[in-house]
Amino acid sequence: MIKECPVNYLCKVIQTIPIFDFTMFIGEIVSVYANEECLDNGRPNALKVKPTVLMDTGYFDLNNRVGSIFKVCSGNK
Repeated sequence: MIKECPVNYLCKVIQTIPIFDFTMFIGEIVSVYANEECLDNGRPNALKVKPTVLMDTGYFDLNNRVGSIFKVCSGNK
């Protein structure tokens, strides 16, 4: 499990699909683990979990955009 991640999903890969230069994995959730402090009545509370969600335009928490996807960087490293 990832200690810093409040909710962990254990998945079984059921299919892989090559798409251009990467592979998409399709999985089945077989188990879910959550930190006790993120639960209310045995269920995850989104305000305590503080999820980050990938949408078509970037990464978001429950209120704001927190990151970009597919951003092209220029210049030397």
